[in-house]
Amino acid sequence: METGNNATPTKKETNTLFPIFLKLEKMRVLLVGAGNVGLEKLEALMHNAPKTEVHVVAQQVLPSFAAFAEQFDNVKVFTTNYDASFIDGCDIVIAAVNDHHLSAQIRDDAHSKGKLINAADKPDLCDFYLGSVITKGNLKMAISTNGKSPTVAKRLKEVFNEMLPEELDQVLDNLQKIRNDLKGNFSEKVQELNKLTQVLVEKPLSDAEKYEQYWFL
Repeated sequence: METGNNATPTKKETNTLFPIFLKLEKMRVLLVGAGNVGLEKLEALMHNAPKTEVHVVAQQVLPSFAAFAEQFDNVKVFTTNYDASFIDGCDIVIAAVNDHHLSAQIRDDAHSKGKLINAADKPDLCDFYLGSVITKGNLKMAISTNGKSPTVAKRLKEVFNEMLPEELDQVLDNLQKIRNDLKGNFSEKVQELNKLTQVLVEKPLSDAEKYEQYWFL
C-alpha cells in the first residue's frame, strides 16, 4: 500500500521473542567464563534459582566470582581451558567470555549437541536472552528489550520494583485459597476471579475526578 508521496510505509519492528519461565533447578547449566560478566550471570542464576546445578569453566577465576560461587554447593568451578566435552550432560550453555571467536565456537559446539546458548553481549550468537527480572514473592516478571538495551531493562526493573508493593505475595496466597474454595465450572471460576482482581487494574481517581463525581452529594 502506497502513501500520498509514493513512499512505502515502514513496518514497525516488534519483539518476537517467546517468553517462558524455566524450572532451572531441574537442569544443569554450563557457564564458560568467571570474570565480571560471568559473575553477573552466576548471580542472576543463583538469585532466581539457587538450587540449579552450575558447572563453571574458566582459565582464570575472579576472586569475587570465587567468593560468590563458594556459597553454593551446587556450583562447581573447573579452572581449565574450555573443551566441547563440558557441554555433554548440560541442558543450557552460557558463554561469558570477552572473545567473539571463542563465543562463536562455544555456540557451534552447543548447537552440534542440541543445546541452547546465551552469549553475553553477543545477541547474534544467542538462542535466548537473560532479561531483567522483578520478583515479589511468588510473582515474577521478566523484561526484554530484544537484546537492544540491557540498561533500559535494568531501569524498568527499578521502576517496577518501586511500584509493586511487597503485599502482592499475600494477595496471591489469598486468591489461591479463594480459587480452591470456589464452586462451579472453570468458566464460572474465571469470571469470579476476574471480578475479585479487577481492583488491580482499575485506575485510581485523582482528587479532581473524585470531586467531579461526588460534588452533588
